Amino acid sequence: PAKRVNTISARLTEWFEAEIAALEADPPEGLVLVSGKPDGFVAGADVAELAALSDTAAVAALLRRGHALAERFVALPFPKVAAIHGAALGGGLELALLCDRLVATDHRRTRLGLPEVQLGLIPGWGGTQRLPRRIGVVPALDLILTGRPVDARKARRIGLVDEVCPPEVLGTAARRQVADAASRRPERRRQGLGGRAMEVAARLPGASRLVYGQARDRVLAETRGHYPAPLAALDVVREGMRLPLPRALDLEATAFSELVLSPVAKNLMAIFFMKGAVEARAAALARGGREIAGPIGVLGAGFMGAGVAQVLAARGRQVVMVDRDLSAVGRGLAFAAGRVAERRRRRRLSEAEGKAELARIHGTAGYADLRGAGFVVEAVYEELGVKRQALAQVEAVAPGAIFASNTSTLPIAEIAADAARPQSVVGMHFFSPVHKMPLVEVIRHPGSSPEAVATAVALGREMGKTVIVVDDGPGFFTSRVLGPFLNEAAWMLAEGARIDEIDGAVERWGFPVGPLKLLDEVGLDVAQHAGREMLARQGDRHGRPEVFARMLDDGRTGRKGGRGFYLYGARGGRGKAKRVDESVYPVLGWRPAPAPLPEAEIAERCWLQMLNETARTIEDGVISDPVDVDVGVIFGFGFPAFRGGLLREADRLGPAAVVERLDAYADRYGERLRPARLLREMAERGERFHRDGG
Repeated sequence: PAKRVNTISARLTEWFEAEIAALEADPPEGLVLVSGKPDGFVAGADVAELAALSDTAAVAALLRRGHALAERFVALPFPKVAAIHGAALGGGLELALLCDRLVATDHRRTRLGLPEVQLGLIPGWGGTQRLPRRIGVVPALDLILTGRPVDARKARRIGLVDEVCPPEVLGTAARRQVADAASRRPERRRQGLGGRAMEVAARLPGASRLVYGQARDRVLAETRGHYPAPLAALDVVREGMRLPLPRALDLEATAFSELVLSPVAKNLMAIFFMKGAVEARAAALARGGREIAGPIGVLGAGFMGAGVAQVLAARGRQVVMVDRDLSAVGRGLAFAAGRVAERRRRRRLSEAEGKAELARIHGTAGYADLRGAGFVVEAVYEELGVKRQALAQVEAVAPGAIFASNTSTLPIAEIAADAARPQSVVGMHFFSPVHKMPLVEVIRHPGSSPEAVATAVALGREMGKTVIVVDDGPGFFTSRVLGPFLNEAAWMLAEGARIDEIDGAVERWGFPVGPLKLLDEVGLDVAQHAGREMLARQGDRHGRPEVFARMLDDGRTGRKGGRGFYLYGARGGRGKAKRVDESVYPVLGWRPAPAPLPEAEIAERCWLQMLNETARTIEDGVISDPVDVDVGVIFGFGFPAFRGGLLREADRLGPAAVVERLDAYADRYGERLRPARLLREMAERGERFHRDGG
């Protein structure tokens, strides 16, 4: 009762056991399983209880007790219907799968799924067996291996849900399903159209091996083997579907009990708690913000500005998007229309909803339409004078607005230096692409009012983002620590390492994209401009190899220009990186190193430089909480989640080992790699960043 959402816990299991005993003693004509909470069914297992588990045999015994309890519920001699409104995830969906029928509301908050792989686990209460037996192996694998939930309409299409209805009639629909089930003889469930078609294919000679083989290939391509849970889930589904259900459930229990104690699961559960702590802190801070009246202004209709405008419109906000001319505005509107079209293709949006979303964005080439705006997000060119001019124009027409700059490097205090109301100026650093990247970094300068900061945090949360708050300074936190990571990769290229060796080593270590590939994505011109801004404010602490200048002198700006470290498209056009552009090497005057750099050294130099700069941001007071650091690097630019975060990885290695390795690299490659003062002090005192020891 005291929690916002229902979870499967020891307390709930005891209650459930008592209820089943009562139902066995006095069976009703039928039963509807419904939540007493207004916005959720069951959100999954109690993660705190999972994290506290420490003995494999005890975990397996606990699961087998849960399976026996589930079988008692299934065997009850009357129809059982799950009435689902809100999240039915993990153990919540497994609980619903024990019922004969499922009814779900068409509300946007109603989501059904098995997200256990996102915690390094597999479903442990029968999900790996009951779901494929209900909807077919192929659609079940999609839900189990990705952890992505589906809405009620898709759940109906794949045969997971028997009926979809408005929330107002959920009880009526559920009782109707009870009556209908009671009047029918037991019969084999009908799968959804997609489930039937794919299941027929999966039973053709050799097709079963193909289905599981392709699924395994996809998992390895996406995880590079760093995440054992999806592979374990695949094995349990494959082997379990050949066995009677009780024996299949034993397979599930054994695999779950091994995974829940693994380092990967412990790290992913730690991230779950860290993200929850960050979001709780942001929610508390947001309560001090003001209600934003009128439309929200967005300055700049480029990729970033249009992305911000589209996400705001998708969340129901009226947006005024301003750029220098109508052709630029048109490109921004076209981007938003493309996002709507993509979501319509995926059936995530109706035609009416898409039209309403686009109608909320008003494009203009004049600042006058910002009159009445209560909040303005600035995403213009990354140059101090341009941003100051934009701020002055906003203050002239919307003097009461909060002004949030999306700068990635410029100190907010410098942007606000000539402002009439510097207290209303903050930073709001989004990540690209805005609709995909979950983090927003809110930056407060010394003159920012608490109300302005709180309002920016509230808006970020309204946009569905995880928000961290940091103090002002060049590059703030994320841009500042990403720069040395990219710079070190450029140094290794200059030293004679190959492009694919560098990116491959870092990707195999766990990053989704290698540093040179990321430079192509960001744009080499953008990276060099950011580097110059940081150089002007911090000095040449890291050194700048000639790589960037030579690439730009050759007209190589990265993916957007079709030329960078990689080739793009069939003829060098736009698109994803296909392969290394070998013509880069002569441009750089590159010569191979006398001996190849060890792969472990390549990855370590990159992430240790990120750690080194993070320590300096802590020294400078930009950021202080290790939870904010780890959430920032994971959700901002993809630090490997299975490692638990940058500071947890440093804690695992140990401060003394970190300092020793940085000193050794500095002796070989230059003073830029010398460990920060904070790291030395922590090594001397034997301290770690996280109080739980990492």
